[in-house]
Amino acid sequence: MGANGNTVSMDELVARQKPGFTLEQPFYRDPEIFKRDMTKIVSKQWLYVAHVSEIPNAGDYLLYNIGEESIILVRGRDNEVRAFFNVCRHRGSHICLEQTGSVRTLTCPYHAWVFDLKGKLIAARGMPEDFDKSKFPLHTCQARVCQGLIFICLAEEGDADVADFSEIAADIENFCSLHHLEDTKIVHREVYPTPANWKLVVDNFMECYHCTPAHPEYTMVNAYVKAEDRERGSYDATIDAWSEETRALGHPVGNDYGTDKGGRQPHGYWRQPIREGYVSLSEDGQPVAPLMGDLKHWDGGETAFTFGPLSHAYLCSDHLCMFRFTPVTPEHSEVVITWHVRADAEVGKDVDLERLKWMWDVTTIEDTKIIIDNQKGVNSSRYVPGPYAPQEGGSSALTSWYLERLAS
Repeated sequence: MGANGNTVSMDELVARQKPGFTLEQPFYRDPEIFKRDMTKIVSKQWLYVAHVSEIPNAGDYLLYNIGEESIILVRGRDNEVRAFFNVCRHRGSHICLEQTGSVRTLTCPYHAWVFDLKGKLIAARGMPEDFDKSKFPLHTCQARVCQGLIFICLAEEGDADVADFSEIAADIENFCSLHHLEDTKIVHREVYPTPANWKLVVDNFMECYHCTPAHPEYTMVNAYVKAEDRERGSYDATIDAWSEETRALGHPVGNDYGTDKGGRQPHGYWRQPIREGYVSLSEDGQPVAPLMGDLKHWDGGETAFTFGPLSHAYLCSDHLCMFRFTPVTPEHSEVVITWHVRADAEVGKDVDLERLKWMWDVTTIEDTKIIIDNQKGVNSSRYVPGPYAPQEGGSSALTSWYLERLAS
């Protein structure tokens, strides 16, 4: 590892990192560091992967692929959502080969070992009579459901390096209970292949220093961007006034960003007004779908969530956008956005799909180009780490957290 062909140890790379600076080139390119990332960072995080509406019936499944892992999410006959590693206990073959489907059992196509929807091995053709099937269940993957959002963790149950999911769930419950996210449906899904390291994807998402020059659409919709560009903290008075009015409606307000109590997973939220006269994150600020859940009023606000470095959400009164960042290889990531509205809303009648997806689609297309160009520059022999600006505090804090976790 190291620039210009020099071999540098992982410990040395971490030790010589300047606080408040971007990472050295190997962190964005080196296959061994990518493996360490997957083992020490990614596998220890609670990752948002899907919504319950994507597997509504018993036997419905979908696959989530991350790095070299493939995870089966399946709804059991008891209506529970479970997750299993897509690895047969016989010879290790993938069991589910299609991205989605509906099955009665999980049957390996290689030698036809059969597992039930709870992962129990129920048939192993041709094995001796004394073969104990109970010793060969599918490997389970931790799964939790909160407000219809499905999270998984690749680490073993009880791993001390994994955050208590209840802390993340508390944020979701506190700020989404009125919206009834479990009673929503996905009306659009977009995949943005991004040939860049996952940390460049996350760095970009965690700061708005680039918003004014790079995102005219996002900047036009969100009044805080130009206010913060003029003077840090200048939007605070607007937030305070809006918060007082919003609290009177019975809606939650506030912000809190940090990590869980053990410092193992970054998570948090903020609520703030969009801009005067805007009630939704649309080009003209007007509704694109019916009010969600039990909401009776348009409060003109937006709620942003960070569930960890790879899982984020933006919520307003009439729709939810879920963001899923997935590391694939050292220099390739997948960005997936899903747009959610209340389950009984009809596209074309109650939902204007083009207006609904406009802001985050155009913004993510712009972000994809930015991130690709960033990776190209980082790959140069002349790249050296640069200092984060004050408006990149979220990225700087995440980089510090990343290095601490990587070295722990």
